[in-house]
This record gives sequence, C-alpha cells and structure tokens, in this order.
Amino acid sequence: MSIPVIPNRCVCKITISETWSYHQVRSTIYYRSGMSPDFVVRWRWYFDYLAALVKVHNPHRNVVIRCDVLPDDMLLGKEWHEYRRDTMLKTARRRLAQLEKADVATDIFGFAQEDHARDLASQKAMVEALEADTYPIPDFPEYINLIKKFL
Repeated sequence: MSIPVIPNRCVCKITISETWSYHQVRSTIYYRSGMSPDFVVRWRWYFDYLAALVKVHNPHRNVVIRCDVLPDDMLLGKEWHEYRRDTMLKTARRRLAQLEKADVATDIFGFAQEDHARDLASQKAMVEALEADTYPIPDFPEYINLIKKFL
C-alpha cells in the first residue's frame, strides 16, 4: 500500500536499536508529524541535537534520525486505522477458531466450561465489533516523545 505524498507535511523520526543487535530497531523514541518543510529546515538542528544526546547516553545502540516528507514505512490517519483493524480482525478470527476447536477439560464445579464460554462470547463480540468497525482502535499519535527513558 503506497501513501499519497501530501505537500507541506513532513515528519521527524528518531529510532534506537537493541543493545544486543545493532541493526534491529527497538522502538521509535521520537516522532512528530504534520510539520511544514520550512519548520523542519529551521528546527533540524534541534532534532539532530536530540539524536546526538540519545547517542551519547547509549553508545552501544544505533540511533537513526529521519526528517523528510511522509516516510513510506509509516501509516497515518485512515490508512493506519484500516491496517490496524484488518490486523486485529485476523488475530481475533484466529483466536475464535482456536477457542471453538479447543477441548475443555471437565472439572467438578464446571469453572473451566464457564471460563471457556465467557472467552468464546467475548471473542465473538470482538469479531462482530471489528467487522462493523465499531471497536475502539486508538489512532496513531502525531507526537511521540520517549527520549527521557533513554537519557
């Protein structure tokens, strides 16, 4: 899925790798979207400073900074919502199939059957809500700042 390039919408993203794998990205520690290109040019020194500060405190990790027009690996808005809903729907259907095929061990008081029936009902409700697009899916944030955790 390709994202249409929206003029005057830039993002800045700083990622950090794991300590044991220099090339595996651990997480995005700084992300900001919706900026104008002029804003990015004027404040590029600040984004570089943040990346350098994280690199000084984490010398064995790979810190990467990207400031450009809508990177192709990030989905925003409606695209993010559709991608997340499809992923959650696949997972919920898989879990529902597992629950329907599961053998429930019998016990004296029937607690296992009650728990299984409750799990099955909640999973069916989740699948129905996802299919109707009424399940609450959080939007992708336009601003992430987790730099303090790495200093």
